[in-house]
Amino acid sequence: MLQGLQRRSIARAARLVAVAAGALATALAAAPGASATEPIKVGLAITQTGPYSPPAVYELQGYELAVEEINQAGGLLGRPVTLVKYDDQGNPSTAVQLYQKLITDDDVDLLLSPYQTDLTSAVAPVVNRARRVMPCLAANIEAFGGKYPYLIQAMTQTSRYMVPVVDLAAQKGYKTLSLLVQNTQFPQQLAEGVEKEAAAKGIKVVFKESYANTTTDFSALVLKAAESHPDIIVGATYLADSEGIMRAARAQNIDAKMFAFSIGPVEPEFDKALGDAADAVFGTTLYFPTLHTKGNPAFVKAFADKFGRQPTYHAALAYASFKVLAGAVAKVGSLDQTKIRDALLQTSEDTVAGHFQVDKTGIQIGYNSYALQWQGGKQQLVWPEGAATATPIIPHPAWK
Repeated sequence: MLQGLQRRSIARAARLVAVAAGALATALAAAPGASATEPIKVGLAITQTGPYSPPAVYELQGYELAVEEINQAGGLLGRPVTLVKYDDQGNPSTAVQLYQKLITDDDVDLLLSPYQTDLTSAVAPVVNRARRVMPCLAANIEAFGGKYPYLIQAMTQTSRYMVPVVDLAAQKGYKTLSLLVQNTQFPQQLAEGVEKEAAAKGIKVVFKESYANTTTDFSALVLKAAESHPDIIVGATYLADSEGIMRAARAQNIDAKMFAFSIGPVEPEFDKALGDAADAVFGTTLYFPTLHTKGNPAFVKAFADKFGRQPTYHAALAYASFKVLAGAVAKVGSLDQTKIRDALLQTSEDTVAGHFQVDKTGIQIGYNSYALQWQGGKQQLVWPEGAATATPIIPHPAWK
């Protein structure tokens, strides 16, 4: 009798397991259809307030436009896309907390990078530990090259930023250079690239000095840089410090033949802040609205229609970055992070910002850089000649 009861209990348990298995199979079969109405959540923290916010807001707008266009075309994997965004205020510790929140609390499906190398370096361990792929708008290469294999560099390497400026100076026969460097990660690596390119072109660096990112008075530093009468003064800078250096140069009538800076001159705020002191100043850019790149005219129009201004390279690279990421997701056909990462490593694609391609460790090898110059209150692309919209004004005119 006991054996009969055991057999009946076992049979009853088997039937319950079968019913449960059937219910689970039904639920799993229904899941794809149910999830098709749920948005794919794309998360990022980016600097929307504070001194580093002007270029970062351009990046955010580039992402927003890309998301809007993808949704208008039917979404991604048949699902709408939505941005989950936070303001990191330019603070690395805040950025780390926000990316942890995006991954654990918000459970986003995809990640986009913050603005600026220091912030990307801060969040890289968190993102990589979670095995989340993240295309990064960070120009320094330390976070790539295999150190954080889920990070993909989606912009030109820092060391290549100032190449067109140094090339133009060499073409004009200039031989000496003073280098002013903000003491943060991106400017420091950019300065190394300037020194290397200058040496290759026969230009001697006669002065180099770093300064804190909190510096506001550049008078003494600019005077020291000018003591050796360099042909060129180059600043490895962001926006505020490039403006401060030019104010000091005008106030002290510094007569270098060429003034060139990273980041600052590419922003419209540079001219608004400096007025005629911005005239004839060179900057480097990774994109320009007049470039004959794939889809660029339509992108420029869409960006201007949506935001009421022309896109900078920060906007174009962010837009291209998300379009490339979306393309990798579509190719894989899922949100499998490792497969998406591998697809990005194999991507070779023309974008509005140029040709996107990375090496096997995720370092960008496709994108280029260009020299622009402020002329009469307008930015003009001046180098290389094949892409130029105007002839460079050089040497720098005497101060008015």
